[in-house]
Amino acid sequence: MNRLTLKLAVRTLHTGTVGTKGPTGRDLFNRMNSCIRDNDPSGAWHNYQQLLHMRTTEQPHSLNRSLFAQTPRPRDLPLSARPYIHDAHSRILRVLHINSIHGYSRPHLDQLAQWAAQYVREAAADSHVLAASDVNTLLHVFAVQRNGTAADHVWQYATLTGVVADVTNYNAYINACLRAGNYGRAFEVVREMRERGVQPSTWTQAYLIRLYGETGDLESARREFARACRNSPWTGVAETSSIGTKYWQEKTDDHGVYGLGIGTFNEMLGVLGRNGLMSEMRDLFMRFTGLSIEATDSELQARAQHTGLRPNAHTFHELIHWHATYWDMDTAVNIVRLMSKCGVRPVPKTLKLIVTPQTAERDVETCAQIAILL
Repeated sequence: MNRLTLKLAVRTLHTGTVGTKGPTGRDLFNRMNSCIRDNDPSGAWHNYQQLLHMRTTEQPHSLNRSLFAQTPRPRDLPLSARPYIHDAHSRILRVLHINSIHGYSRPHLDQLAQWAAQYVREAAADSHVLAASDVNTLLHVFAVQRNGTAADHVWQYATLTGVVADVTNYNAYINACLRAGNYGRAFEVVREMRERGVQPSTWTQAYLIRLYGETGDLESARREFARACRNSPWTGVAETSSIGTKYWQEKTDDHGVYGLGIGTFNEMLGVLGRNGLMSEMRDLFMRFTGLSIEATDSELQARAQHTGLRPNAHTFHELIHWHATYWDMDTAVNIVRLMSKCGVRPVPKTLKLIVTPQTAERDVETCAQIAILL
């Protein structure tokens, strides 16, 4: 066998075709990485699919090895897609990070979910072991899409492949169950987490408060909030408030495990709003942030000395949403003004929380005036 025949046979072994003039496996892998760096999800996914297609069309190593007087040379390996498959599985998930995408639409989200489902199938076919961060990325996609079944499949696949779940994985799965409305499964995951000795975090407690709120258990939500208040380094601020022992009279065995964070606080505001307790909601906001809804400039300056929580956009959106839902439009508008005074910029979503189809149907003129005012 002469040198030219041997070279063509090696190409047949690695690419499935003789004398292929198309892109090699290395070319497709490099193109995929370039698209990821350029924040081009469609281009990255297109090259990823081409790489998978090349792998499936390659001939298996079934040629008679006795035909070769020597092993394939390293310079011929880039022709194949196989050496790049596992790295491609690890890197392609970067295009599915929803946190880096702003203003995605429903068709866009459905496309991301379709890609994520295909990724799980391909990774399982190649026995690819997911990293903990990969599990969180996939669960986040299906949580936003409210696809509980797909989230369950991801969790099962991660468990079967030996992924040691940490607190972030459990939090992501609990959130996916919550968003999909699988409240029973969410409680099971919380119990499983505690049984395995995984230490909860502040976000675990925030999701548990929301879970109690969604299932109508207001007292259990208050009890969880009490634990956060007791374990916070500045609970003295809370204990002087007029809402008194309602939130921190309960003792806990998790002392020091987690304290009160802004996520936990926002979830408690949502639970109170869901139950129509608007006065208690405003009181809680004032005591823990040092701000009143009609705060003046002098009160805002005094706020700099307050050691409590600093509200974020989610905090204000919870207040705006529930006051508008219960048709307290004046308070909702005042909260938007306070939001701006606190340096939190209102966004289009802020207006949409006030002017909804329900509020417009009730009084379209008032909604129009608010839209013009804001």
